[in-house]
Amino acid sequence: MDNKEVNQTLIEFWDSAMKLSKEDIDEINASSVGEAIELAPSPKLAEAVKELGQCHHVLDYGCGSGWAAIIASKSGAKQVDAVDLGENIIETVKVYVRKYQPCSVNAQKINADWLKNVPNDTYDGFISSNVLDVVPLETAQEIIKETARVVVKDAKVIIGLNFFMDEEAAKKRNIELIEGKYLIMNGVLRLTSLSDEEWTKIFSPYFKVIKLDYFAWPNEPRETRRLFILKRI
Repeated sequence: MDNKEVNQTLIEFWDSAMKLSKEDIDEINASSVGEAIELAPSPKLAEAVKELGQCHHVLDYGCGSGWAAIIASKSGAKQVDAVDLGENIIETVKVYVRKYQPCSVNAQKINADWLKNVPNDTYDGFISSNVLDVVPLETAQEIIKETARVVVKDAKVIIGLNFFMDEEAAKKRNIELIEGKYLIMNGVLRLTSLSDEEWTKIFSPYFKVIKLDYFAWPNEPRETRRLFILKRI
């Protein structure tokens, strides 16, 4: 698998998926402003992210709509950097920032090498949800390595992951996992399927797992998605 090509396809896919139409923007602007916590895809994720409100400088890496950055800021974080690789994605973040008016969210489009250029010990809070397991494993490992470098020793580090699907479960659903772990749909990588133990092993050179919890997105019957709370070694 050509990781560079896969990653470029992913950027294009998610940037297109996150693009808001004028009608979408008008609907967001016309809606009543509720609690920022309602933006989160899961109450458990929201509660975890609220803990980042105790931090001075937070990074929301692969921020998507910016829901985590907004919640962290509204919970008290002094400065929050919300970064992603797609221009449309960042424009979407800016729409929600204008709507919810968090104290300090800096939404920024970055390139794939951005994290490598962040100085050591920059952040005392970090959140990355639905990112590490929708990119090639080599890319995820590089992100984890660089994250350990840019966060301080006692940083609050939150990682949200999708569900684990083993090869037997995939076969029952008539799904092929490339190399035993990659789920590709319509030419786009949609899941890098690894077990809790496999992710823990990948984290282990840089982080200790403080807590592992499970959550569900709306209308999902079971809590199978993973919420890792990490501490830098």
